[in-house]
Amino acid sequence: MHPTLHSSDDARWMRRALDLAQAMRGHVWPNPPVGCVIVKNGICIGEGATQPGGRPHAERVELDIAGEAARGATLYVTLEPCCHWGHTSPCADAIIMAGIIRVVASQQDPDPRVNGGGFRQLAEAGIDVAIGEGAKEAACIMMGFLHRVHTGTPHVTWLNEPAGRVPDGEDALLMTQQGLPTLVLTTQRTLENSSVLDINRDTDVLAHLGQLGLTSVAIYTGDPFAVALGSPRPLENPL
Repeated sequence: MHPTLHSSDDARWMRRALDLAQAMRGHVWPNPPVGCVIVKNGICIGEGATQPGGRPHAERVELDIAGEAARGATLYVTLEPCCHWGHTSPCADAIIMAGIIRVVASQQDPDPRVNGGGFRQLAEAGIDVAIGEGAKEAACIMMGFLHRVHTGTPHVTWLNEPAGRVPDGEDALLMTQQGLPTLVLTTQRTLENSSVLDINRDTDVLAHLGQLGLTSVAIYTGDPFAVALGSPRPLENPL
């Protein structure tokens, strides 16, 4: 693997992958928003992003688009490809089988199930791996996911004014309605067929939300719940 080895076109194509990832923020929890682009002979032959609900992963989307043309191509992705079995087979396996010869990734996935394993698998298969292009912006886009991996809780965005809907880029809006803690989700998502949180005085609210898979929530500083969660100031990013 080559942590800092990049070609002159890497920044251009990673820029597109980052834009694809950014567009999916708030729609793909419990997974991170990831963007991916496949390039061959200087031409984009496939691009994709993590789909609503977290699946399929970005790599799967674009490999399906590129098809056989992916053989001999370079794949740009904003996060290390997964190497573990979940609802689907590992993306690293799919990349190897597709005949990709080079992978440029923004950063390593801190998820203990991956954590460098995807890069090692690709390198062992003879694929050239370059890490670090667009790393800072990728970390910002995936801030909620990274925060949850490190702390077990979603990232909190404090709002200075009440919001009637989930702010762009957030997974959910936490608010009090008729005295009950209520979680407002984006229109495409439901959570246990109910928007009222099943919690009590002793519940660690943020830990509970993290266990449900949420990576980022917005809360109005003037909401009664803000007081229960501590000082109404933005949480510092621990990364």
